[in-house]
Amino acid sequence: MNDQATTSSNPVAGLGESDRAAIYKAGTVQVVAKGEALFKRGQRAGGFSLVLNGSFSLVTTSGTSCGLRFVQGDFIAEQTLFDSEPSISALIAEENSRALVLSRAAFNALHPMVQLAVFKRISTVSCLRMAGAIRDIESTRLQRTALTDYLAAESTKNRKKYEQSELIQSLLARIPRLPIHITELVSMLLSENASAKAVADVAKQDPSLVGEVLKEVNSVHYGLRQKVSDLHYAIMLIGFNEIYQLLVSGGVRRTMPDTEAFRNIHQHAIGLSCLSAEVCRLCDRHSVSLLGTIGLLHDIGKSTVMLIKNENPKLAFFIQLLDPCKIGAMLLGRWNLPDVICETIEYQSFAIFSHPSELPSQFAKSIGILHIAHALSERLFHENALAGGYPFLNEYIKVCGLADKTIDQIQDAVLKALRLKPNTIPAELRRFILPTS
Repeated sequence: MNDQATTSSNPVAGLGESDRAAIYKAGTVQVVAKGEALFKRGQRAGGFSLVLNGSFSLVTTSGTSCGLRFVQGDFIAEQTLFDSEPSISALIAEENSRALVLSRAAFNALHPMVQLAVFKRISTVSCLRMAGAIRDIESTRLQRTALTDYLAAESTKNRKKYEQSELIQSLLARIPRLPIHITELVSMLLSENASAKAVADVAKQDPSLVGEVLKEVNSVHYGLRQKVSDLHYAIMLIGFNEIYQLLVSGGVRRTMPDTEAFRNIHQHAIGLSCLSAEVCRLCDRHSVSLLGTIGLLHDIGKSTVMLIKNENPKLAFFIQLLDPCKIGAMLLGRWNLPDVICETIEYQSFAIFSHPSELPSQFAKSIGILHIAHALSERLFHENALAGGYPFLNEYIKVCGLADKTIDQIQDAVLKALRLKPNTIPAELRRFILPTS
């Protein structure tokens, strides 16, 4: 949108010479050098400007042009005739330019017929810009749809090849299986038959894992006043979801080497599991443990690819090209974990470039919760700034039934809930959530 919005080089065409003279007399001519700002972000304009010659470009907070230009005859910031809210953008001269700046008081002092001529001009230019904006939006929509369709088709095509690859299947077959009792726990969780006693009974099939969990429960992290030696009692004290996640976490950790690289991936997964569970608690309290499990397993593909690469150094170049989301989903499928876990983990990367309506509908909500948790993690670890990888975040928030909340409100609710139970916060998140002394 540029010179299409300009109907005449004379910004007050149709007015007599005396009326035009009144406008020029009421305003102040401002000379703006190339690259300088006519007004800056956060400035309260409280009036409007008229481009006498040259051109200006509206620049966003990131410092890039949003494509809106003002040339000779254009009115600038016409909305500030009625509202003096701070500008959210800056207007930068594209060349040495001049503008006539009128305050609100100066405009109000003009003859009503002169004001009417200005309003007509504003209306004409605004309608032309709106038409241009609609064309741009439609063009962007078509481009996005074409790109999304291409990415989805390529990803789906490659995923089918994964399943048909004997090499990939043989490599996955060599990965240690998840302990059978962990698979039983996950199945119990989905069938809603999980009670504290049932979980304890299944977990006791692996005394060493129970010992690891009790050791964690009795650590200073949980701050219990007396030592706990019974898993069922630990569930009563700490909470079902927390003990369940400790059991699953311990089982997953056993499938991978105890190295710094694998520990880093696992620690991140524990943090995301916590965030996923709390986001889920805002919209679906019955699936908290499930989403916590999905968060815990979401990066299992990264660990698997790393393990395969370490064990097959001659194939390292090709192995690093594998899609960890698909590899993770295939591995979890071999472990007989439920479809909702496998499919959510496989399609989690699609949320970066796909609208929720373009994903399998039965898994859109779980994918959305995981996507929101990733966004929260990004904000926490990068000083509250979202990277550019969340263009459909608001759409996923709606799919999760949180349409009445912004990402800021979701973050505040999650952090508030976690601060009420500080002993359950993973070490990776503690410094972002708990106040420092």
